[in-house]
Amino acid sequence: MNKNYLLPGEPLRKGVDLIADKKSGGLIVIGSSNKLEKISSGGINLKNCSYTPEMLSELAKMDGAVIVDENVSAILKANVHLNPSDNLQTSETGTRHRTAERVSAETNLKVIAVSEESSAIKVFHNMKVIELEEPAMILGRVNESLQSVDRMRRRFDEVLLQLGELEMEDTITNQQVLTVIQRGELLIRLANQVKNEAENLGEEAGIVMIQIESLESGVEYTLSLVLKDHLPSKKYRNIKKAKSEISNMTYEELNTISHLGAILMMQPLDEISTPRGYRVLARLPGLPDNLHDPLIKKFKTLPKLLGASTDKLFQVDGIGRNRAQQLRDYFDTLLKNIGFSYINGH
Repeated sequence: MNKNYLLPGEPLRKGVDLIADKKSGGLIVIGSSNKLEKISSGGINLKNCSYTPEMLSELAKMDGAVIVDENVSAILKANVHLNPSDNLQTSETGTRHRTAERVSAETNLKVIAVSEESSAIKVFHNMKVIELEEPAMILGRVNESLQSVDRMRRRFDEVLLQLGELEMEDTITNQQVLTVIQRGELLIRLANQVKNEAENLGEEAGIVMIQIESLESGVEYTLSLVLKDHLPSKKYRNIKKAKSEISNMTYEELNTISHLGAILMMQPLDEISTPRGYRVLARLPGLPDNLHDPLIKKFKTLPKLLGASTDKLFQVDGIGRNRAQQLRDYFDTLLKNIGFSYINGH
């Protein structure tokens, strides 16, 4: 039973929800085995009984357990009396739940117990117990988490905008770059957590997933460009190692800028970090990615790149005369927006 048949909207979940709503209580075993046969007695063998939520709900009204095949496509037996070993430890108190936990432990099958009094649904498997939540509760928590992702995205965009302005002026410090990296990583982690929560919504997760994807759109790519722009090349020949080290950091470590700076060798924090120009080049529509490295290799830093003449740009492998002029016009537009020109020295 690899598929999670207990997600909201799945037929098995609909069936146990019906049992819970009717407060009839129920015990359902998913799958069959020789061990299960040994601890079973009585019951009704059902032939050609296709699974439906309604049928499960009706059969659960009998005293015994209902046995469903592992693919939840057929109901195999009903009114089965289960007699697991009393020597197996259980943390449960009610008879139905104690039986469910022991049967699961003895057979290694998934067993579902629905409380008659409280309508709580518990799933026993692999020596663990999980109580299913109502979809409305999950959705409420996911929506709260989405609001946190939205706030984090706005904070990330704010520092990213500031980063772009200060990079153009060549006044960005290590601390300001590290703040962008920190907030971007926190945003990615939070978005992944919400995705994991949203998966428990089953068929209702679609809209939530679209919202999350929209909120985290472009973040990972942007972080990669920031790292390529600012990581010290002596330690990092490529950004894969840096990204791995960042992802392995604890939240406490990530929230300490000085620790992040030490890991990435971006210290002291108030030192100017001159960008190489990858992010600026990536924002030019139509410029192939394979031209980024030759341009950066030629001019080394963003200030030198922005100050390059059309003739100098034309000297770069792969850059034709028209492309060189396109780059020069693009750089001039950027420089006018911040009120000075590297070429004129103002």
